[in-house]
Amino acid sequence: MHSTVSGSREVPVPSRWSFIATTKSLEEACQVWVDNGVIGLDTEFVRETTYYPRPALIQVADCQGVSLIDPLEVSDFDSLKAVLMAPAVVKVMHACDEDLEVLELLTGGTVKNVFDTQLAASFTGYGFSLGYQNLVERLLGIVVDKTETRSNWLKRPLSQAQLRYAALDATYLLPMHDRLLREIEAVGRSAWPNEELEHRRRGRSGKDLLEAVYLRIRGRGKLTSEQRRVLRALCRWRETEATFRDMPRRHLLSDGLLVKLSGVASTDIASLEDIQGLPAGIRTRYGQSLVACIVQARSGRVDQTDTAVNLKPYSDQLDRLKSVVQRIAETNNLPPELLANRRMLEELVVSVVKQEETVPRKFQGWRFELVARVLLKNICPLG
Repeated sequence: MHSTVSGSREVPVPSRWSFIATTKSLEEACQVWVDNGVIGLDTEFVRETTYYPRPALIQVADCQGVSLIDPLEVSDFDSLKAVLMAPAVVKVMHACDEDLEVLELLTGGTVKNVFDTQLAASFTGYGFSLGYQNLVERLLGIVVDKTETRSNWLKRPLSQAQLRYAALDATYLLPMHDRLLREIEAVGRSAWPNEELEHRRRGRSGKDLLEAVYLRIRGRGKLTSEQRRVLRALCRWRETEATFRDMPRRHLLSDGLLVKLSGVASTDIASLEDIQGLPAGIRTRYGQSLVACIVQARSGRVDQTDTAVNLKPYSDQLDRLKSVVQRIAETNNLPPELLANRRMLEELVVSVVKQEETVPRKFQGWRFELVARVLLKNICPLG
């Protein structure tokens, strides 16, 4: 369960939970949540062997308690979809990226009006990427038990310990929302978390997702321009196959193997046998499509370009930019990791060197006035 830290004040939070396993019960609960206007949301899911998360439990908190929705029993989620899409209902979540993915895949709707307590805490001086347990303790003086974190959430029936853990994961969202909302309004940053959340949501789909996956691959900087073009094509191929087969990217081809494939000397199936670590089963099943992908990328018929900028000469400038970010963070009581990480700084330098008309999307919105305008004055193209 939980205990109150010495010296902390009592916090009025819901302490009971109910289990929803029928469509009718869900519909009745959803009407109450619409009338309330604000709910806490959390999910439990499994995705160890799949590309898409498998919903196992949905927790909804209101002023009366926590409802635990069983997605393995409920057959119709239209009523929940209506609540999630209602702009008038605030959805309070913590580190919501994956939970949003779960809810939107389950209901087919886009969750609107989200208040992420982790993001709000970052903008109000509590630190970067604080976990739920740590933030509850910081804000409310309550220690939350996390012993069921690695439970099998798809197994039925769920134990009382699992149900208690799941309920506690949503119980304190509304009290934290109330406090963080006051604090973020006091510092004049109410709009910033929503801007940041929308930026992150765009990065979870389409070209932005592919770009993010590509940029996370280590070793791409050592490839030639043609090899990077091949690597992009292979990233797209892997994403298509992984989503179609609903399997994790790493179970199909690791990042390291993608880099090795990008540098193969010849373009025939036999050449794949020289790729160390490439399973025979992958060669047999996907060899022809992999070779076709590589050949097409090298021929230039794929609409992909990777005009990379050599950033080695800009190492000193990047170090200075990092120092500038640190100073801005300290002045504004914000975590430097929230303002800009190394990869973001590199993207900004590249945009200047290429003389692009706009700054990278990550530096638009709240970051532009606070960070980007200052950083741009410290970037000097070489050569």
